[in-house]
Amino acid sequence: MSVEELLEFLRRLRSEDPSYVGGEVLGSMSTEPPKYLLEAYKIFVNTNLNDPVLFRNTYRLELECIEWLSKLMYGSGYGLLTYGGTESNLTALYILREFSSGDTVIAPKTVHVSIRKACKVLKLNLVEVGVGEDYIPDVNELCNTIRRYEGRVACVVMTAGTTDLGIVEPVDKLVSTCGDVDYVVHVDAAYGGLITQFISDLDPNIPVYDFRLSKVYTITVDLHKVFTPIPCSVLLLRSKELEDFITFEAPYMPLGKQRSLLGTRTGGIAATAWLAIKSLGYEGFKRLVHDLVRRADYLSSRLADLGVEVLRRHRLPIVAFRVGNARDVMRRLWDLRMYVYPTSIPNTLRVVVGPHITYEVIDRFVGVLANMLNK
Repeated sequence: MSVEELLEFLRRLRSEDPSYVGGEVLGSMSTEPPKYLLEAYKIFVNTNLNDPVLFRNTYRLELECIEWLSKLMYGSGYGLLTYGGTESNLTALYILREFSSGDTVIAPKTVHVSIRKACKVLKLNLVEVGVGEDYIPDVNELCNTIRRYEGRVACVVMTAGTTDLGIVEPVDKLVSTCGDVDYVVHVDAAYGGLITQFISDLDPNIPVYDFRLSKVYTITVDLHKVFTPIPCSVLLLRSKELEDFITFEAPYMPLGKQRSLLGTRTGGIAATAWLAIKSLGYEGFKRLVHDLVRRADYLSSRLADLGVEVLRRHRLPIVAFRVGNARDVMRRLWDLRMYVYPTSIPNTLRVVVGPHITYEVIDRFVGVLANMLNK
């Protein structure tokens, strides 16, 4: 087969999987990126962020991205781009384990599976604390658990945008309640990071979780959750001291060292992040996020009109709703190429409203669901 024939074969394979453009992907925390971002990726795909001597302009793009994103989180400009939230979370826990010499991670049960993975890889003891009926962590129980493991805590992990409901957990309340104990916090804002900082005017009650809180040392933010191609994440750090923990000797490299847990990191992720930031800017991201929230509100109201229970959310554009026989409903929706996701909450399904989820897609989905529930 010729290269063109093989490429056509790949195109057919891809067409058999769900399409973002067609509004079929309803539950995934990713979206169809603009074509110009893919072009940026291609321009820098063969450069290495871990070789800033040879590829100094690639490294410059990364630094500019880190500076912008860090400023968004009230930080001082430290961090690195990664291949996704899982790598960012793993790297954060590695850094904080080395920084604190602790062997225990404390987190609410709502913690993302990547934290559980990271604890297994790093041989950290994960202690999970319960949440209330409102799905919010019990801050007093968290504080009591921190005190119980005092001297052994590598970090406490809180989430800004939980997987099931998009809840921003009360990091500020934890710090004010348990501020006299020695511990540090990693915030997994993979989903919520590029949303919450732009919607304080819509919901001033969203908890503060960023570097304004002295105990927050690391923050994960994914750009590909909202706008860029996969993979594109950032791990933001409070200080240069933390960055030193992931700087390793590499005598074979021109600089003599490497930064990150990976050996090679394509400059493509820096190019896409940089172009996304430069093309949208603060106001562009704000308009995008506000539009997603409005669409999520519209979906919530349409579901409520059907008599479907919509579970609580902190304004983030995740809509979780409860139906009887949710797994059967999900299977029937999938048969119609409407790919909602399950959640860990019984009989609850989830739609993540990304840029590809238009009002037309929402109306079509609600119409199909209404027919299913009325039969």
